Amino acid sequence: MPPEPKPSRYQDISADAQQVLTLGESGRYEFKRDAEAVTVKLLAALANWVAVDSEREVAHLLVGVDEVEDSATGLVRGEPFGLPKGLDKAVSRIQDLASKSRPVPIDVFIVEENVAGNVPFVRVEIRPTMPPHFDDEGRRQTRQGRSTRALTDEELLHVYLNREAGSFAARFRQTTEDLRSAVGVIGGQVEDIATAIEATIALPIRQLTSTAQETADAAEAAASAAYSAEASASNAEFAVGNVERVVGALREVVDEIQDESSEMLAYRVAQERRKVWWNFTADTWSQTSTRADRLEKQMRKLLDRPILIDAARNSWEIRIWRDLLEDRMQQRHERGTQAWWSAHIQEVIEHTTNPTYTAPELPDLRAALKTDFDYELDDPQSVTRRFKALIRE
Repeated sequence: MPPEPKPSRYQDISADAQQVLTLGESGRYEFKRDAEAVTVKLLAALANWVAVDSEREVAHLLVGVDEVEDSATGLVRGEPFGLPKGLDKAVSRIQDLASKSRPVPIDVFIVEENVAGNVPFVRVEIRPTMPPHFDDEGRRQTRQGRSTRALTDEELLHVYLNREAGSFAARFRQTTEDLRSAVGVIGGQVEDIATAIEATIALPIRQLTSTAQETADAAEAAASAAYSAEASASNAEFAVGNVERVVGALREVVDEIQDESSEMLAYRVAQERRKVWWNFTADTWSQTSTRADRLEKQMRKLLDRPILIDAARNSWEIRIWRDLLEDRMQQRHERGTQAWWSAHIQEVIEHTTNPTYTAPELPDLRAALKTDFDYELDDPQSVTRRFKALIRE
């Protein structure tokens, strides 16, 4: 029978909540006095804290609880403070923040505690879904005591291996069941065939050639043992080499995944948009004309567009913004005028609506060679030699 669902609302303080309040804050337990103090960063870090250790199952977050330090022992315990804005708003905020964690929302089970008392609060059970999780700014972090730190390469590797192992097991569990069923169906037939062979063929032959067979069996066993020893050594060597290759490949994946994943590309688009907005503001803040206001609205509308989880589109947009910023640095005083920004805003709109690559510059090589054949072929700075270098690149 499936387990009974756990209650999500208690009139008083539940035994689980009371235990957490008594034990105080740690990596497993976190207290926040107000729901406004809860962030995507905190939820993702708690989920990652569970994921980095296979023996951990859940982290607890108590919201509406104050930290009280014992002056004699220095230990910190929790004391219910209440939720001034109400339980419903606190629950809604936590659910909304959890939905913003990536690559998929983390699992949060929210329990309303002491709802009949004067100081209600919520207890949140946090579990990872597809770790490592990162927050809305692309950071992969975990808890260490009462503070937060970045996940190490070893921890990321451990999390990825555990996640892929679970995915592998789920993917092939059904295949295993199908194989077992197939073996059960043909098992009886195989046994009947084996019995018939034993009675009609194997037994008479053994009776006629018992002595020769014993000698042959002994020789075969010796050869088999030697072969097995050699094969085992070879398999062991191959397995070690294979594990080393897999670990090396996984380390490369861990190094590159932050820059190459669809989610991280979306984060980098957001960063580039922030850079563009800062530079645009630095160039135009002193302008008070109607044109400047209209230009600001156009730029804000362009930068406020939702960022899709689309690797190809986001790579393209990153290139567009970087080209724009590089071109700005080539302007006088490394600043863009209103006319420059207006022209480039229209250019960005065109590029994002109809993506195209600029055609390569094609110099008149025939004319250059006709003018001075020897110079063009011998001088590294000649038109033809520089063009040939571009081909090799």
